[in-house]
Amino acid sequence: MADIILLVFEGERTEPMIFDNLKKTFFGSETNSIIHATYNAEIYQLWKRVRDDEFLDLIELLRERDGRNRTRLEGIERDHVSQIFLFFDYEGHATGATDEKIEKMLVHFDEETENGKLYISYPMVEAFKDTTPDFRNHTVPAKHNRDNYKGQVAKSTVYQDPRKITLTNWKTIISENLKKGNFIVTRSYAPSASPPSQNIIFEGQLTNYIRPQNQVAVLSGIPFFIVEYFEDYLRGL
Repeated sequence: MADIILLVFEGERTEPMIFDNLKKTFFGSETNSIIHATYNAEIYQLWKRVRDDEFLDLIELLRERDGRNRTRLEGIERDHVSQIFLFFDYEGHATGATDEKIEKMLVHFDEETENGKLYISYPMVEAFKDTTPDFRNHTVPAKHNRDNYKGQVAKSTVYQDPRKITLTNWKTIISENLKKGNFIVTRSYAPSASPPSQNIIFEGQLTNYIRPQNQVAVLSGIPFFIVEYFEDYLRGL
């Protein structure tokens, strides 16, 4: 029976700690059916593989990428997996990066029960730890190396260890990112009745930040996954 939920992350350092926290905090009795794998490369490299092979088996591709994935996915075939969620960074500075590719990826990865559903963090995964006081207006260069941002977050965040983030912390992170996502799209820093889709957020980034300013508005994709998968959290914020 297809009852496995697969979370695919870009990297192998911070992301597995986030996965452990999500599993413990949110999934409860479902934890035996939640697994994760890492691609260990930028989203544009994944898109090249998808574009070049219309019959690509994502599970096999992940197995090829890393020995840890082979262990995590041992005995698992594509028809065992009912839902796939992908978490990648915007990576505007990467070789081969274009906004057109992001648009195409968001169309391809738009349904968790089919190709998978993609959530993008701007500029990178550390955005979920960002506690900048003026988060509403916080932007960073869209096409520059993200290491400066990573260092800034490491120095200033109150969420140093992803494994120690509590449910209360998550509610704050979710609330701020939902308001920021709505602000990117509508210019209103308030939660909407339902969170904007990843496609609409990206269009907002393009229209309001990337094209006119060569900036991206700092935003984490992870809170949008949480509120879309666990709808009760949206009502409780």
